[in-house]
Amino acid sequence: MAGAQLRMYSAKRSIFEEGPRPPLLSREEQKEFEDSVKKAKIQMTIEEYNEKVGVKPSETSKSDPNLDATGPMTTKTIPEFEGNVNPKTGEVGGPKQDPTRHGDWSFNGRVTDF
Repeated sequence: MAGAQLRMYSAKRSIFEEGPRPPLLSREEQKEFEDSVKKAKIQMTIEEYNEKVGVKPSETSKSDPNLDATGPMTTKTIPEFEGNVNPKTGEVGGPKQDPTRHGDWSFNGRVTDF
């Protein structure tokens, strides 16, 4: 029994270490890759919601160079329900997104419960 404990504590790999992964790119290329993946995920979510609701982007928003993908459109809060009454809680006129889903009152990454 003591031998098993000794082996467990003398193991070289920790359970918290990262496993194998592809090599990182150069610093600039890695940052560009991570930014593009992040933008693609956010934009895809907004486009899927707009298609579900039936909103089509206007021609102005497609061609306006001032409307950048990093602007406020990417941080838009997507409502969890339509109408004025929350179907889960029955609350009238409350927030469209559950503010305590992650244990704090946060919207778009900004915590408001301090």
